[in-house]
Amino acid sequence: MMRTQLKELIVEPFQNSTFQYSTLVIVIDALDECVKESQITEMLVLLAPAIKTIQKTTAIKLFLTSRPEVHISSEFREPGMEIVSSVSILHDIEKSLVRADIGRYVDHHLQRIAKVILPRHVMWPTLEEKETLINLADGLFIFAAVTIAYIGDAKHREPKQRLRNILSASAQNQVSVSLVHLDILYRQILMASLPDDDKGEDNQHLKLRICEILGTLVLLLYPLSSRWLEKLLKWEEDTVEPTLGAFHSVLSIPPNPTPIRVFHKSFPDFLTNKQRSGEFWFHIDPKEHDTRLALLCLKHMNTSLRRDMCDVGNGLVSELDVETILQTKVEGHVLYACRYWAAHLKEAVWTDELNAALKYFCEHRILYWLEILCLDRRLGSAILALDSARQWTLDDSSSTTLANANRYLLYYRSTILLGPSHIYQSTLPFIPRQNLSSSPWEKELHRSPRVIMTDSHDTWDRILFTLTAHSGCINAVAYSHDGELLATGSDDKRVIIWDSRTGAQIHSLEGHSYGVLAVDFSPNDKLIASGSSDQSVCIWNSVTGVLIQTLNGHTGAVTAVSFSPLGNMVASGSPDKTVILWNPGNGSLLRILNGASSDLWCICFSPDGTQIVAQSSDSDIIIWDTETGTVQSRLQRLSTIFSIAFSPDGTLLASVSEDAVIVWDYKSRTITRELKGEAYCVTFSLDGRFIATGRINGQIVTWDITSDSQIGIFNGHTKLVASLAVSPDGSRIISGSHDDTAAVWDMKSGWESPGESDDKVHKDAVHCVAFSSDGRKWASGGEEGTVAVWDTEGHGLIHTLKGHQEAVMTVAFSVDGRYIASGSHDRSIIVWDVEVGGPVKTLRPSDSVARLWFSADGLFLVAEGTSRWCTAYAQWSAQNLQECEQRSLTKEMLRGTPAYGVPPSGTYLARDKGSQWIEKRCQGSTVERLCHLPQHDITESASFGRYFVFGTGRGMYWLDFPPGTFDITSTTVS
Repeated sequence: MMRTQLKELIVEPFQNSTFQYSTLVIVIDALDECVKESQITEMLVLLAPAIKTIQKTTAIKLFLTSRPEVHISSEFREPGMEIVSSVSILHDIEKSLVRADIGRYVDHHLQRIAKVILPRHVMWPTLEEKETLINLADGLFIFAAVTIAYIGDAKHREPKQRLRNILSASAQNQVSVSLVHLDILYRQILMASLPDDDKGEDNQHLKLRICEILGTLVLLLYPLSSRWLEKLLKWEEDTVEPTLGAFHSVLSIPPNPTPIRVFHKSFPDFLTNKQRSGEFWFHIDPKEHDTRLALLCLKHMNTSLRRDMCDVGNGLVSELDVETILQTKVEGHVLYACRYWAAHLKEAVWTDELNAALKYFCEHRILYWLEILCLDRRLGSAILALDSARQWTLDDSSSTTLANANRYLLYYRSTILLGPSHIYQSTLPFIPRQNLSSSPWEKELHRSPRVIMTDSHDTWDRILFTLTAHSGCINAVAYSHDGELLATGSDDKRVIIWDSRTGAQIHSLEGHSYGVLAVDFSPNDKLIASGSSDQSVCIWNSVTGVLIQTLNGHTGAVTAVSFSPLGNMVASGSPDKTVILWNPGNGSLLRILNGASSDLWCICFSPDGTQIVAQSSDSDIIIWDTETGTVQSRLQRLSTIFSIAFSPDGTLLASVSEDAVIVWDYKSRTITRELKGEAYCVTFSLDGRFIATGRINGQIVTWDITSDSQIGIFNGHTKLVASLAVSPDGSRIISGSHDDTAAVWDMKSGWESPGESDDKVHKDAVHCVAFSSDGRKWASGGEEGTVAVWDTEGHGLIHTLKGHQEAVMTVAFSVDGRYIASGSHDRSIIVWDVEVGGPVKTLRPSDSVARLWFSADGLFLVAEGTSRWCTAYAQWSAQNLQECEQRSLTKEMLRGTPAYGVPPSGTYLARDKGSQWIEKRCQGSTVERLCHLPQHDITESASFGRYFVFGTGRGMYWLDFPPGTFDITSTTVS
């Protein structure tokens, strides 16, 4: 966003301008007052090249001011900034120069005040008064500015008396430090806000009101106008501005609807610092006021929020003018409460009243709050808010609801972002049954599709969220060392940086001309290296997404990149049989490592940085000395090695191949464990006890290497898992897959997979579903080779049909519903008698079966193979199944089958740019989207009337839409 703003609002206008400047100066003041440190870093990194670009056509200089905060000072010491910037520290400038500037400022403004307020004949101020005031400033401009604003307050028109008060108060304090004089000035302003007699009851009330409004202004996370402040604080109308009448010197108090703001951060610093203001009535205790604001926010949400309060119905956010909707439908103080309640709660102290307000919010308003943040495009901050509130509360039921809401929002965030209605239509029905029944949300499902039955997990599974912004295979994933960022590299030529806590996309890095095959973070997380099929290595700034260096030297694709532990080198590996060491700072080539006899696919530094380990396609693991570039040793296996990884302590090295996972003792170079099973990529747990491997079929398998046992299988991807990485705290794994998605998995409860329920029919993926022509029955086929037959109206299981040795990929009912045909990867087709529940005939085609269907006239069973062959079998006579005769395929056999597309009316699954929807089409004309399906791994679906079933990589779902949703009885399969 900032890069776009800088380009479109500053760089391009200057480049296209025909106006001639001698020298143009742009001033950016108070850089230190940016809310987030990352925003400051991003701005500085982006400004340097932007100014260089503008200087090609325009003489320009940039003047930035800031307090010397550590994170800002360090940015100006970065090599890129040192070249283009000159730093001046105010305290290092000769005091006489600063004093002279302040003197000119004071003299100018005091003369202006005298002309406006005092009679013409009055000579004011005296030279002594002016000099004393300049001395009190002691080089601090803010003191001079606040003093002038206080003295010249037009509402009081007492400049002479106010100046005397300041000089008199300062004279009583002998410490000649500008900060002390500033404190005296602020005390003078606050004391002057009260009438002379400050002992009366009215004054005590006024003191409380002043403290309340000042505490609010100081701690607000976003400025509000007087109208919304009155609503937030529950004050009477037109009471904020009179209360703040004496504070025009420190506050900007414009009329509605402009927000009230504090002029300078030094005023809040003074009010909240106990050493500076603690002994006075106006001291602001941040804890006390955050507690008050958190309670007010929760109360406003509890009384104001309701379902669809913005009246958007089923509208999509992309099609709505959300800014206007929020301005007209949500009052400013309620919107503030929705955005910032959790930030105030985080700093609040526990009170029974505050806990009760949070409990009510959890039980009755949390979904309505998500509606507002959906329209406000702040679901990422909602995830952080829920987690923060969960950590604050001591109430078990609130904690459970907040934890459920956090998991729910992590997993379904992309679907909810479509529009508020999808909270109820497309996500709540799919919450695991145990979690839904234990939450207060079940009452919201009365207008939503109902999940009759699911073979998916009864509780939350391990996937926290799925990243779906890529449009190609994801080949590489990485965690930053502080755990806050994720990086993914894809065949779509992009590296994407994500917020690891929320799954929100931060940057999309575009610079490669072919697919990205490898990514890695530098040890300080400021840089990302990426390797590509375009034979280059790109070095990016992870904060801003700016491309810093493009490194060219390989003659083949760059398949691996790795930063050294100190960050002073980055290594790249390629099928050109070389590893190149680079300086990531200046892009220079340090050393080329030779010695590989075949393609290099994976490299990594040893944890101490003294060695580089690479895996080659000829089954070798090669170890180089990074200092000399010589080959130290080779580890050999008979089968092709796909990937390698070090344990966190560097004592173990794991390699994976098509038949086994090998664990090596790195010091002795000997095999300590050999775990049977194919794998494509590997990573260790934080304690080095477990490893996770990715498979070609999309599964993630976990192993306990202390017992040589497989302890878990995790399903979620539909294609090869190409890369795995563990978070620095060991609580999460990210996986990148060739199904174009990356998934983040929760491993806090261990690396074992949860036990499966004994009553589950399908223990794994459900690949196919189909309804009978009358809709009374439907069938499903699973990874374990089982076919299940279900009663639509009774919602129960009729038969479990076992006969296939491998996954069932397709099922189809005969036209009369008496038979089911199922096709499998085991190269068999079984025809089953539905009534009896047993096999009638087994057919043996020459290949795995991908799809089956019966012709519309019921005379033929048609099969399509995985290699795209098609054949047909003559079916049966009126009464008895006859011997099947294989026939060649004709168009007659296809007529009226799924091969001809979606029927003119019915419900069906539609895919649109990675999204999957249940749509209703009436008589081939109007199409209505009923429900977005957040499950990305849907295999097949079928519908009849108001019922809709679909299979996924982790089970199946059977939906019943509310009565009246459909007026059709046709069956469609996609």
